[in-house]
Amino acid sequence: MDPLTSVLIVDDEPAVLDLMSRWVTSLGLRAQTASNATEALASLRRQHYDLAVIDVMMPGHDGLWLANEMQREHPQTAVIVSTAYTELLSRDSQHTPIADFLIKPFKRERFALAVDRGRQWRELALEEVHRHAMLSLELRDRTAQLVQALHQRVAAGASEADALATLCLERMPEVAGHGERVSRYAHAVARELDVERALRPELEIAARFHDVGKLAMPEALITKPSPLTRGEAAIMRRHVDIGAEILESTRSLSSAASAVRASHEWFQGGGYPMKAAGTAIPFVSRLIAIADAYDAMTQDRSYRMRLDSSDAVAEILRCSPEQFDPEIVAAFIAVLGRH
Repeated sequence: MDPLTSVLIVDDEPAVLDLMSRWVTSLGLRAQTASNATEALASLRRQHYDLAVIDVMMPGHDGLWLANEMQREHPQTAVIVSTAYTELLSRDSQHTPIADFLIKPFKRERFALAVDRGRQWRELALEEVHRHAMLSLELRDRTAQLVQALHQRVAAGASEADALATLCLERMPEVAGHGERVSRYAHAVARELDVERALRPELEIAARFHDVGKLAMPEALITKPSPLTRGEAAIMRRHVDIGAEILESTRSLSSAASAVRASHEWFQGGGYPMKAAGTAIPFVSRLIAIADAYDAMTQDRSYRMRLDSSDAVAEILRCSPEQFDPEIVAAFIAVLGRH
């Protein structure tokens, strides 16, 4: 594990910078200083720091803003927040991973304890990075194995659609069942909009196999009983890219790959993986998004009970037009109303 060696101190008071720099040096670490958030980010872009000690009240952007920026741009740098204004800590600080809080005035012994907590935080962060790297490698291996198994079944005489459907049913029957239900919903809505004929066969393939990428997800993520970490969720979101990749490896199913890849985009942006919006999202993907959400909400999951149809519809309406295409939502509700 990499040792903690460098500390960036960010404070607008020269005397505080000088004192903490001497404390850092006395702990056998290398100190660097910055007097504001802009200067700190510029220093971070030039070189890496293992730990940053940040004052909250500074001219320009405050320390909590800087802590958020560092979480986004330098997530392996441990952050210690220093302030005399404790009421400010209930604001953004609760949403930013922070190793420790120093309440001014504080003594050297308390500062040394905060640095040690920063070291422990960074060790855990680096372990998490390593674990995510291992999960990503496992995801690539499982994807390659899945594509190979698909091609072997096709070589034995199965159609590509039947071979992939059988793999789904064998490995994740809940994904297979979900895909069938989403396909039925999507086709019904397409008929309501009088576009079903134009969208075949792309709609059939994309709706049925929109979650096929989950077959390649590491078992540790699929079966994890507790909520996923931010890094684990990022890996799980790659299932749309993996699903598209699996379809692209075939001859007869590849036309639906782009629709699968965009099936978790949001109508006003903010989805994944490309943050596409509006008509930049394929129409088939916008159909699948609503059918997928409705079916997911109305089925029991290990972590929650299913919703009644009326509650699921209310949630879809609440998320329209931010997440869902309002035109397709109206058609979907019309279909549900007749059944």
